[in-house]
Amino acid sequence: MQRRRVAQPPRVLRAPLVVHPTCPTRMNESVVNERVIAGGHRQRRHQTGVQVVNAHAGDSQWGTLVVELYTGANLRRAIHHRLLSPDAPMARNLPANRIYDELGVPRVIHAGGPTTAHGGSLMLPETFEAMAEAGRAFVTLDTLNRRIGEYIAEVTGAEAGMVVAGAAAGMVISMAACMTGTDIAAVRRIPDTTGLQDELVIQKIHRGPYSHMYSFTGARFIEVGNVNSCLPEELEAAITERTAAVAFLFAPGTPRGGLTLPQVADIAHARGVPVIVDASMTVPPRDNLKRFIREGADLVAMSGGKVIRGPQATGLLYGRADLIEAAHLNNSPNHAIGRPSKIAKEEMVGLYAALRSYMDSDEEEMLREFHELVEIIVDDVGELDGVRASVEFDDDRYFVPTAVIGFEPDRDGPEPQEVVDALLAGDPPIVVRFEPSRGLIEAASANLQPGEPEIIGQRLREILTAD
Repeated sequence: MQRRRVAQPPRVLRAPLVVHPTCPTRMNESVVNERVIAGGHRQRRHQTGVQVVNAHAGDSQWGTLVVELYTGANLRRAIHHRLLSPDAPMARNLPANRIYDELGVPRVIHAGGPTTAHGGSLMLPETFEAMAEAGRAFVTLDTLNRRIGEYIAEVTGAEAGMVVAGAAAGMVISMAACMTGTDIAAVRRIPDTTGLQDELVIQKIHRGPYSHMYSFTGARFIEVGNVNSCLPEELEAAITERTAAVAFLFAPGTPRGGLTLPQVADIAHARGVPVIVDASMTVPPRDNLKRFIREGADLVAMSGGKVIRGPQATGLLYGRADLIEAAHLNNSPNHAIGRPSKIAKEEMVGLYAALRSYMDSDEEEMLREFHELVEIIVDDVGELDGVRASVEFDDDRYFVPTAVIGFEPDRDGPEPQEVVDALLAGDPPIVVRFEPSRGLIEAASANLQPGEPEIIGQRLREILTAD
């Protein structure tokens, strides 16, 4: 069942300035006040309510990780109520920040990794400067996105690329592209999938908390394998005439008992079916930008607001030229399923600037600095009775150097959850990762600022040695 590929359109080489006559979205709507961008990245509301965990998650190894990392259901709600309570600490020990102080929003030391719930990462000065420059004029958004897409394709080894409103939006747009192609009637019709290939085959081991994004398009999941493994023949049998794509997840802590990406790609491509990879938080290493295309992915969705340090509400989508063309049709500013996932011209340019900075950076030096930051925490608590502390860094669970703190079963002192609560209740509040089933407290390096590891280490010692 080989599929005809849509010819790639001519590449747009310029993003010319345009006069904005009627204020339509595709001409950007407004020029952002320079002082807003120069003063700091425009805030976006972040969900703080209980996160709905995928119904399949509790039955799998990945589901255990969901419950661990996204005790965010209760954890984020607890953080929200704690930080907005009348007696909440106002982070007097952190550098002043006029806008957050004006709003009465407490700042935190963010040792939880580049997570969306706490703002992703901190952008570099050159990214702010590029965004401010972009906010002084109008361009056609489609032209701008395609031009930046050429650079994304260059650094990823893909045929084409584009900017999307985060990796989750990229997943939605990817699925839509595989279902509709460049059929405008289909683009306007989904999530009504009448007459379309609407099945997404996915290994059960890859049904994580974000996989339901694909279903926004009206797609139906066809799960294969079990919670521990998947056989090639199981995937082969699941691909039918109704299959639009096969999904693959690559994320920290994802169980590795299933089929590999090259195996999945070989099976899917033999049947004319594309493979979508959710690779949201997979850099560093920088080579992962090219790895998934090299291993057979047809579309890759990746966050731009984590270690790449672009605007939080941006992501990269890259892959086959015909599918990226279909993705453009399904994306904002078109009246399609991606319309709610609007990306401002300033955000597009911010991602471009951040990606250039990331590609030009010394990644080994960055990782050395990350390691040194969390080593301070480990040195502060590693010799306490009943405490195990180490710096972990691998290509499985810890994509950046991370201080991992565990406890002996017979140790006297506060329970791990009490330690996490005490860190959050202090001044300044400290956010860490906590995995209840493993009893581990983790402090990731990616967002730590100079001086913060010392604060974390001191606070941990105080909490762990308190009578």
